[in-house]
Amino acid sequence: MHNIHPLPSSYRDNDGFVFKKNNAIYRLIKPSYFNHYNTLMQSGLYANLINTNRLIPHIDVDISLWEETEIVGCKVIKPTEIPFISYPYEWSFDMWRDAAIVTLKIALQALEHGMYLKDATPFNIQFYNGRPVFIDTLSFEIYENNKPWIAYRQFCENFLSLLLLMHYGHRDLGKLLQIFPAGIPLEITKKLLPFKAMLNVQVYLHIWLQANISQKKSEKNVKEKSFSKQNFVTLLNGLLSLVINLKQKQIKSVWNNYYTETILGNDYLKAKSNLVEEFSNIIQFEKVIDFGANDGHFAILLTDKAKFILATDADSNCINTLYNICRAKKIKNILPLVNVINTPSPAIGWNNAERNSMTDRLQTDLVLALALIHHLAIANNVPLSFIAKWLARITMYLVIEFVPKSDEKVQLLLKNREDIFDDYNILKFKEIFSAYFIFLQEKKVGETDRVLFLMKRK
Repeated sequence: MHNIHPLPSSYRDNDGFVFKKNNAIYRLIKPSYFNHYNTLMQSGLYANLINTNRLIPHIDVDISLWEETEIVGCKVIKPTEIPFISYPYEWSFDMWRDAAIVTLKIALQALEHGMYLKDATPFNIQFYNGRPVFIDTLSFEIYENNKPWIAYRQFCENFLSLLLLMHYGHRDLGKLLQIFPAGIPLEITKKLLPFKAMLNVQVYLHIWLQANISQKKSEKNVKEKSFSKQNFVTLLNGLLSLVINLKQKQIKSVWNNYYTETILGNDYLKAKSNLVEEFSNIIQFEKVIDFGANDGHFAILLTDKAKFILATDADSNCINTLYNICRAKKIKNILPLVNVINTPSPAIGWNNAERNSMTDRLQTDLVLALALIHHLAIANNVPLSFIAKWLARITMYLVIEFVPKSDEKVQLLLKNREDIFDDYNILKFKEIFSAYFIFLQEKKVGETDRVLFLMKRK
């Protein structure tokens, strides 16, 4: 091919791929998929999926004037673009669960229209307008009677295994998908789950039994049994019932109540909220990243001013809370993600290019870095110069809070360690950040010694 190349994440499907042209996203469909595509569009399945907000919409593209010879004989569609590509290991528990539920409901809808879902990887889900949507238009094929669901094991290893480990174990175990991007082998999952999990009949069937049967199949040439459409529907409904009833353990973390219970109280929160609103009225922006978003108080504060807000926090409990707040209040322009700033999601996959690192995906008009810098500089020993340079690469405008050493939160960080941070003071902070930013505003937060700055990149 001369000018059109698949994106690094879109090389696995022989029937087509996603590519960029003039900075826009397109999907090429090869003739081998035409029959399936026409069925998708004409059977009513596509319209049904769009009406239920479960598939990303697309438009057909007139390529008659395109000069690229490699598209001759192919179709090209243009999907609605997603503001920010996230990966499953950045989701909280309820995001995982909702993504799994949508995948199963899509599989059921496909069967109703004479098709089936051939791929059940969570990488085919993105969060758009506050809800999970399926993005792979080429994952639907015409259903053939008595054929088993070829994506069954994939769903169990990529969705069910992670959800069960989070349900019975720890909420952050979804990050295991970074290590096993093709899914956790069921043989490993069954060893990680506690014995009591096997007492659930559905878990026993989909994890233990399937793992044991698969092992026997690898040892012998076992012929596949006939699998009726009703068997298919029963399987999907059983999985759906199991997933719907999985819950995250309610473990209260210090960060869940950071603004309401653990710091200086409502007066501080109100004063800082007023300053953030005041600063936001001075500048123009469309995209915002809120680092250390906690329960999303300040992200929600800007929902009427920004087109898109990425709210990240290292605490998955906080992100799960924010996700559920957004869902309950129908807030569509906030994407909550789990992100540890000093150890962000790395680039993984083939040639380390299939899944981009979190850092490579960060680009915005405005960053909120509130009650954050002391955690980076003192708790994690990140030099202020590193922080300033990193933020200048990401954003045009910056609202950042400096928390001095005299603050009770900084004193708590220093309680059980030596104070080696001679450069951690407001004068040094201003000196370092002034190399990258112009200071537009500087105001104390209420009656505290904390200072809020509004800066613009030089």
